[in-house]
Amino acid sequence: MRILTGSLLSALSGILILLSFPPYGIWPLAWVGFVPYLYAQYRLFPRKWSSLAPSLGVLFWLGPFLARVFGAGFGPFFQFLGVWIAILIFLLQKERRFIETTGYRWFIPQGVINWVGFEMVRMTFIPMVATTGFIGYTQSTQPWLIQAVSVTGIFGLDLIMMLVNFTLAQVIILWCDREWKPADAVPVPYYPTRRWVVFSGALLTVWIAISLLILYSSSKDASALRVASIRPCYRLPAHRDTVNDSKIRIEKFALQAREAASKGASIIYTPEMMFNFDPQVDYTGQFRVLSAETGAYLFITYTVSTEGKPWRNESVMLSPEGVFSPVYGKNHTWMIGEPPTPSAGNFPVYETPLGRLAGMICHDANYTDVARKLAARGAQIVAAPYHEFGGFGEQAWNNALFRAVENRTAIVLSGIATVSAIINPDGSVVALDTDINGSELVLAGDVKVGTGNAPYTKIGDILGWASLAGMIFFIFFQMWVQRKARKIK
Repeated sequence: MRILTGSLLSALSGILILLSFPPYGIWPLAWVGFVPYLYAQYRLFPRKWSSLAPSLGVLFWLGPFLARVFGAGFGPFFQFLGVWIAILIFLLQKERRFIETTGYRWFIPQGVINWVGFEMVRMTFIPMVATTGFIGYTQSTQPWLIQAVSVTGIFGLDLIMMLVNFTLAQVIILWCDREWKPADAVPVPYYPTRRWVVFSGALLTVWIAISLLILYSSSKDASALRVASIRPCYRLPAHRDTVNDSKIRIEKFALQAREAASKGASIIYTPEMMFNFDPQVDYTGQFRVLSAETGAYLFITYTVSTEGKPWRNESVMLSPEGVFSPVYGKNHTWMIGEPPTPSAGNFPVYETPLGRLAGMICHDANYTDVARKLAARGAQIVAAPYHEFGGFGEQAWNNALFRAVENRTAIVLSGIATVSAIINPDGSVVALDTDINGSELVLAGDVKVGTGNAPYTKIGDILGWASLAGMIFFIFFQMWVQRKARKIK
């Protein structure tokens, strides 16, 4: 009965966490979602099988989450997920013994640091996922709560949320032990638990106060620009599309650009890999005519694949005067085997009468470094063109939104078929459209020009690296404690 109840509670954790992410977006659940599996891990499962609790929680969260994100045809990926769950069971099988041996002294700090430290591992070493699924992304619809990430980055919010989860779990374990405690369970100390409650509550209060202060002290007089994100609903990138050739794509682009201009847009954004040629070489005259006709700055994305020459996935801005900007090349590839772009490593920012404009491409927005480097160079509005797949569009705008708040710069996201978004520097959403089935759209809205000067832009991911260092420390510390315990026996 204990194993069955523990399994149900662990599955409940996974479901609660899943429901906190889009498309469901029940954001408060993320603050308590880990509590059921933690109780099951330390009070219901036998010590030898206690690692089943977090493994089942992760399975019931990531299984449906990734199935929706990646869509059909990703069988090998889910085989990888099964292997990862098995590894997780192996790695965590001695965690409960370590926590009980040390009298729950490290239950909260180890749990929090290990979770966020592994998020840093994901972003750094697992390019397929990067930051997608970070627990802090569940709060994307709450500008009043997330402004402090402009100081700490996303890792700061993740630390706070995990601290609340683990503190609540320790409180629940302590409270339930008064009514029923398994004979083999090590008791949770009362006074350290009370201190953790006070500390967590105080830290959360400070976080919220800082966020509210930043939100309500931000300039209400910031200038706004009408921008447009165009979505042509071409599922394939231009270089692989045998149906919609360059002529068709240019005609569709011109049609949607004129619609955007009729809505007053002064900057028009395309999705990733819109064309399969360099607009500074081919069809240049047509683009210049269109830019002059609409009076808008055009962000044009394209790929160039010439035999014997490196693959290029780039974007360029064309002014109404017919002047092309320096080229931006995609920095982060999303999987092993995707060729790098030779122009990557440069982070141009374009001075215009409208403000300082810049662009990144697709997976770049799923990392923290590109937006930070552009903001450090003064970018106020940043393009985020995507070639999304499956249901990833439902998550992509969350990732991009936090790049906006971290650096206090506006973001305009343009997907190929399923997502379009215009996001203010404070994370408030000007306009958003997600359609998992895909559709054509010209999304226009007035976005505030970013102010920049966010502390995070200078500090970077120091909390993420500190958490990773802490995770490595706990790996060796746990081994030392267990070795010492065996010697005493």
